[in-house]
Amino acid sequence: MKTPEQYFLEKDFLPSGTEGDALSAAEREFLRKYMGLGDDARAQDAVAMPGPARVESAPGFGPRPEAGDDAAHTGKDLDQTLAEPDIIAQLRQEHDLQLVGFLVGDQEFTVPINVVQEVIRYVAPTRLPAAPPFIAGIVNLRGRVTPLVRMTSLVGGLGASDRPGFIVVCRRKGLQLGLMIDVVKTMYRVAQEKIDWGVEAHLGANVEYVAGLLKADDGKLIGILSIDRIVEKVLKG
Repeated sequence: MKTPEQYFLEKDFLPSGTEGDALSAAEREFLRKYMGLGDDARAQDAVAMPGPARVESAPGFGPRPEAGDDAAHTGKDLDQTLAEPDIIAQLRQEHDLQLVGFLVGDQEFTVPINVVQEVIRYVAPTRLPAAPPFIAGIVNLRGRVTPLVRMTSLVGGLGASDRPGFIVVCRRKGLQLGLMIDVVKTMYRVAQEKIDWGVEAHLGANVEYVAGLLKADDGKLIGILSIDRIVEKVLKG
């Protein structure tokens, strides 16, 4: 039985220059859960690996070097990886925050810029039969298997398109994923005092992926998403 690493190497699917690198615990779990890799030989061919996606970066949001967390996650099991401190806890200690704002339908959200790898124009994913509805499929983005997340399924957004305009590519806890959005809106640089981390007071206790609220100059409250929670959702289904 082939390991995921062997299968990726044969398919030329690992990033260039990383031959022999181990997959992270999160990547292993995603391949096992949704693609059957490592479970049995027949399941490995259930979904054809997509070829490298032809991507066009959004202006001002080209690819940046990876944060280098792969080495930290190699050899760790999934529980260890997901148990690491949430990045939101780190952000709550910072004096200023930089956030990327985008629209899902008519609703605006943000993510911390330090989790964003790049923003690209939408590319159609390869569908995964075993994936839940909020996972649209996967793309081969710069050599990494990258699940695409339907943000409308997780956070809503009235008027959201069935064919989003852009993908916000994020990487946390050993997994690269893409958030399917309609429009990239702006970059925010805000002081800590403009962030309200007590989201339950405004949105109720059932809010799952919004970790904080940015108080915009016009008085509007804009949700700050927790990529770590979205990664957990993707891996646990």
